[in-house]
Amino acid sequence: MKGNDNASPELTGLWQLLSTHKPNNKSFLYMTLLIIVATGLELVIPLYSRHLVDNINQLGFDYVVILGLVFVVVIAAISEGALAWYGARMGEHTNLSLRYSLIGRLVNTKQAILNNEHSAELSARIMNDSASVKSILAEDLIGLISGVISLIAVIVVMFLLDWRLTLVLLACIAIGALVITPLALSMRGIGKAMQDAEADLFTYVSECFKSGKMIRAHNAKQSVLNRSKGLLNNSFHHAMREARVVSMINPISNLVLMMSMVAILAFSAHWIAQGSMTLGTVTAFLMYLFGLAFPLISLGMFFSNLQKAAGAAVRLNEINQYEMESEGGNLELKKLSSIRLNKLKFEADGKLILTDINLAFSAAGLTVILGESGSGKSTLIQQLLGFYHETQSNILVNELPFTDYQLNSVRGNMAWVDQEPRLFHASIRENLLLGLTTVPSDEEIMACIEQVGLLSWFNKINGDLDILVSEQQQLFSGGEKQRFAIARALLRKPQLLVLDEPSSALDKDNEASIMSLLRHMSANIHVVMVTHNKQLISPSDHVVTLENGRISKTCQRVA
Repeated sequence: MKGNDNASPELTGLWQLLSTHKPNNKSFLYMTLLIIVATGLELVIPLYSRHLVDNINQLGFDYVVILGLVFVVVIAAISEGALAWYGARMGEHTNLSLRYSLIGRLVNTKQAILNNEHSAELSARIMNDSASVKSILAEDLIGLISGVISLIAVIVVMFLLDWRLTLVLLACIAIGALVITPLALSMRGIGKAMQDAEADLFTYVSECFKSGKMIRAHNAKQSVLNRSKGLLNNSFHHAMREARVVSMINPISNLVLMMSMVAILAFSAHWIAQGSMTLGTVTAFLMYLFGLAFPLISLGMFFSNLQKAAGAAVRLNEINQYEMESEGGNLELKKLSSIRLNKLKFEADGKLILTDINLAFSAAGLTVILGESGSGKSTLIQQLLGFYHETQSNILVNELPFTDYQLNSVRGNMAWVDQEPRLFHASIRENLLLGLTTVPSDEEIMACIEQVGLLSWFNKINGDLDILVSEQQQLFSGGEKQRFAIARALLRKPQLLVLDEPSSALDKDNEASIMSLLRHMSANIHVVMVTHNKQLISPSDHVVTLENGRISKTCQRVA
């Protein structure tokens, strides 16, 4: 498929989107051959019927002809089934490739871009919009090709049977095409608007389901229902716009069919009376007429759904335009000995977040980054993991620019514990082993679980590493979830451990236990911890105080 220079931008975008995911030419060739076989068999059936009607005599039917007709009908049905299966297979392969490509794009998109997007809306685009694009190949393209072949072949055969009736039929078809074409073109805007409405609804409903307790606690059920009703009504409005167009296309196609049938019967009755036409020819014409109904409807639906898919492709192409995260240089980082921020400055949405940051971390030790909320603490530690490409040139790893190293190799030497740890809908084991290329033994996993003080919790779940972690299941308390994330980080065996408010959900006893663990680890690796709690600081800690995105104080505490 190639875009046409004269085509609309939306259609050009659809062809570009499908260009790398469409089936190969061999698949299209096989599909076309199946279409030709199925269409050819359908063309033979009316000719058999014509022969049967014109040769009926007083001795009865020609059973050889009848058996031949039955055989052709059965083979035609089998061919149509094979064609439908093959088309669905092509469409699903395209859908698989397209969705995988989109997910890969989002996984590798720059973090700064993803910060401005809603995860549920992106999920809706991948699932719903790609389904609209897939249907073009899985269903509508077959209808288009078979419809065009059928239309041309039937008109040629009908013209050979009787050119006068063929002209009558073509006049009726032309009238129908003039009416259906504007309706099909209107689907482009309708389809895009409907996909946008469904994405908004999907986003809001996803948020509501995740925040059920907060909604109840704030007596917000009615306001949630009111907004949901508004979003549902918006989605319903666009769905009904689409339904109106679709509901008009089918009746118009049927009306064209009825007009053609009435016209053919009227003219053929006159010509039969004159003796210039046989009853068998009329029978064949009527069968071809009904055979044309499906191609005409298929053609109408193809152009209608094509416009809808073009609207969906606009949204998917937006994802394909997202700038991807750089994979870094060619050097592989074997061991992280030091990391240094040199005159680092960071802006987001036109606002200066970090200014003139100069900070060094050695191979071992504990650095505590202090600061009030909004001072830039979390943003600062995110720079260490290379989340923002624009600042990587100001980060030196082992005294070489961050950009000289392969990004994955640098992150492979680090571990990160977020303030609100994320857990996937997967087993305990899968959550613990996230991203690991070397799978640790159960004994190593148990050692980490015990090390972070989760042994009693683990015993409560009967020591089952394969139990499922679901979104709403209360498998963890806030503190247990935090310690679980630390256990996940420890399994990575990092040389730099970065933690964002690791004690925020812990009680005093667990807080002391975790701080003791972190200080023990800092004898061999460097631990960087963000906190606003000054009571966690020990005399031996390296303390960095951040105010309004600037380092206001740096000191090595002593007893």
